[in-house]
Amino acid sequence: MAFVRKLSFESNDLGIDVDLLLTFDDQPIADLYKKYYPSAFAVRKFGAKGPFRADVIYRSQLAFTKVVISQDVIQSASTEVPINVGESTILTKEAEVYRFSDPKTDSLVPKKNIQCTNNAPFKEDIGVGFIEKKGNAPKTALVWRGVGHGQKLNAEFTPVLRGYIGTDYQENSLIKGQVETDRLFEENLAALDEHTTWAITYDPSTGVLSIDGK
Repeated sequence: MAFVRKLSFESNDLGIDVDLLLTFDDQPIADLYKKYYPSAFAVRKFGAKGPFRADVIYRSQLAFTKVVISQDVIQSASTEVPINVGESTILTKEAEVYRFSDPKTDSLVPKKNIQCTNNAPFKEDIGVGFIEKKGNAPKTALVWRGVGHGQKLNAEFTPVLRGYIGTDYQENSLIKGQVETDRLFEENLAALDEHTTWAITYDPSTGVLSIDGK
């Protein structure tokens, strides 16, 4: 059964303007930044003066998405399918319409993985994400670029959320290399309570920003 995590980030008279980038860039699969890329899952702004609050929701129901990408930004998903660990699906394209087959339990899927076979005629960009609310479209967290015809995509998703400041990424853009700015936040969402609150603070005497649980 899928679990839900709600994270609330708060600041009050922070003293500086901050953009907080949240992304799932800590993954166990090889070839990160080569064959697949994390997305800027959420970008939230916190102002220098006054109170600011931003909520982020994660739900552990995974999904494959057939993403449309323009200038390294995820524009939309033309189709998607919810899928559980140990299941496989097949992507096809007929009459210009993409479709994922109904997922089936497959003993050949590697442990802790979900699997998609690209049976569309050409290379395709395929995402892995999660469905924040039942009935909603998935939020894509990872994207494999140019998955070849007949290729099997095995994906293991770890819900470790990281937070960075001082980046220029817009929400839903692909992160093409390791983020080089300060990482202020890292939590395995599976280990958190259902709702947690996090305070963003700034010490002007040291120039240090912090994110701490309340």
